[in-house]
Amino acid sequence: MSNSAYRATAVLVAALARLGLRHACLTPGSRNTPLSLAFAEHPDVTDWIHHDERSSSFFALGLAKATRAPVAVVTTSGTAAAELFPAAVEARHGTVPLLLITADRPPELRGIGAPQTIDQVGMFGEMVRRSTDAMLTELGPDGITDLAVATWNEAIRRPGGPVHLNLGFREPFVPTDLTVAEVDVPAADPVGKTPDAGSLRTAAALLSGKRALVAAGPLDHPGFTDAVTALAAQAGWPILADPLSQLRAGPHDRSHVVTSGDALFRTDRIPGPIEAVLRFGAPPTSKAFMTWLEGHPHVPQVVVDEVGGRDPSRTARLMITADPVEFAEALSVEPVAADWTHAWMDADGHARDALAGMVFPSGPAVVQTLAERLPARSNLYVASSMPVRDVDLFFPSIDRPIRLLANRGVNGIDGLVSSGLGASATGTTTFVLTGDLSALHDLGALATAARLRLPVTIVVVNNDGGGIFSFLPQAKLPRHFERVFSTPHGLSFVPVAEALGLRAVHVDRRDRFVSALGEPGPLLIEVTTDRDANVRIHEEALARL
Repeated sequence: MSNSAYRATAVLVAALARLGLRHACLTPGSRNTPLSLAFAEHPDVTDWIHHDERSSSFFALGLAKATRAPVAVVTTSGTAAAELFPAAVEARHGTVPLLLITADRPPELRGIGAPQTIDQVGMFGEMVRRSTDAMLTELGPDGITDLAVATWNEAIRRPGGPVHLNLGFREPFVPTDLTVAEVDVPAADPVGKTPDAGSLRTAAALLSGKRALVAAGPLDHPGFTDAVTALAAQAGWPILADPLSQLRAGPHDRSHVVTSGDALFRTDRIPGPIEAVLRFGAPPTSKAFMTWLEGHPHVPQVVVDEVGGRDPSRTARLMITADPVEFAEALSVEPVAADWTHAWMDADGHARDALAGMVFPSGPAVVQTLAERLPARSNLYVASSMPVRDVDLFFPSIDRPIRLLANRGVNGIDGLVSSGLGASATGTTTFVLTGDLSALHDLGALATAARLRLPVTIVVVNNDGGGIFSFLPQAKLPRHFERVFSTPHGLSFVPVAEALGLRAVHVDRRDRFVSALGEPGPLLIEVTTDRDANVRIHEEALARL
């Protein structure tokens, strides 16, 4: 007969599977044996095996973003559990549902110097929505099911977030036979917050009849593109579309979608006075737009966001915590004259013409080529720092459905490649656009891509260091700039990838890049660029406006 630890764990896994869990990321360990075996045995859960916990957690994060559903991450005790912290931070601020499940010593073996033991109770602090420390064998089947339901419901409570289960286990860990438990659980319903009538009336009073600009920030919400474009069409408003808003690509109405907003605000080429702003979701990538908001506090700004308090410019007149789709569908305003949107679309068209045809190899040219060549219904997972800024500036409106994803909760570059692999684990062809420092942070993920044979192409724009710093004030510190900020490494990623078992190519011409993009993954494509030339290319492009 199976030991009590495994039997109790099998009930937990069965309950989570009935609630909708379909993926679990596992790393080797002894203390987590009951967990790993229960997840691996359950027929409704796909287990993804990883060699290090940090990469595993970011893989789970990308998989959860792609599926819009919780993914479990399972670790043993000690520093293995601590490796989950960066992904927990990103998941909390990026509203990604993750189940962080850490194995631990039982209470009698804590605090006495037992090996591979740290204080794991509440170890993620405010970075998780709920943290529970439990001995499953002491709860009984009903108590375990209740724990699974409470944990799951907290993870999926809109807009989503990470939760932590710290589970103590006594030996023996290895069962004498493996069984799959049968449980019943209530259906889960991640209901979003409906906007109240008072907020709608106040927003309408601030926006009605105004030459308003809709700013759609990073948002991947089913139904949002149709709802916000319908609102814009009714009100006569242009939409400043962040690339992560999902508005730049797809078959939806793009007649009001402005894709060069960052360039227009950088060069002060915005058409006419903006009388109001309606912002959805997280703050947009464009620093120029956010700086404009700071300089125009008299312009009423309405922010609609499922996460409250995201107003870094401190200029919001009204902040509404509500489902963005429901708000866009419910808001009714007096429209403005059609010339307001026409002026923005004309400016957008001129800007796109000025930014077209960037020289290859360069970061901007890589982005433009990806926009031209990515197959329909594929993912583009973009790194923070320069890549996402280049996508914001140079990725135009296209009619193919492409899903753009990024880890923009706290805008870090660590774990980016693993997250892209997680998105590809759904079977969707995925392209990861990363700089060289993001790739260096996550080299182990290259071996994972090769081992799992994932449908992923990793595009590394290698400018031998932190290219973003060349655009920042630190660049004016010549004595320390290269060593302390740019941090050149002198590496080529092709031999590194090949040593890890991943097929890799280096390209220096656009036609070779296009050809490589057409090859099946897993594949790494390296494009070498120059940091100083990159600054000039951006300056010349904006000067053409």
